[in-house]
Amino acid sequence: MSAVAERRTAVFAALRALLLEQPWGEVTLEAVARDAGVSRQTLYNAFGSRYGLAQAYTVHLADALCALIAETLTAHPDDPRTGLEEGLRLFLETAAEDPLIDRVRAGDAHHDLVRIVTTDAGPLLVRVAGQLEAAARTAWPQADPALLPPLARTLARLALSYVSVPPEYDDSPAVIASGLSMLLTPR
Repeated sequence: MSAVAERRTAVFAALRALLLEQPWGEVTLEAVARDAGVSRQTLYNAFGSRYGLAQAYTVHLADALCALIAETLTAHPDDPRTGLEEGLRLFLETAAEDPLIDRVRAGDAHHDLVRIVTTDAGPLLVRVAGQLEAAARTAWPQADPALLPPLARTLARLALSYVSVPPEYDDSPAVIASGLSMLLTPR
């Protein structure tokens, strides 16, 4: 891992740890820099602002969640429904454990955080859909290539909707994932 990647990983870990202890409004770049072992200027150079840091963290988290889904799709190449169900379940469980997502879901988020997954979510949706489409193409080479882009875009939008507006009912991630996978994949 390069020094830049290691520094970003340390910054995101520091941000996550701080968010477990306090709301976004109380998290300062100075505290993130201190806990990550970098200078505040390094954070400004890399992210530009607190909002830029939150956006980068969100992209980092989205990439990690897409990688989880890709792994489950690859693990079930002959059973797309199971692969998708497991991927969605892991996504929902992992997302619910993240403190930034938890703040948004609880309605305890600064408007900057909410913007990232609502009005400013276009680039994130495109990125996530692209990764999901690539994962589906790799896992399911026999699938109709015309069906994969709409499937990936639908999954990206559903995933983001569960981040920004949690379900108003108490279904478990496994129940939600099972229902979605049944709707989205043939048997």
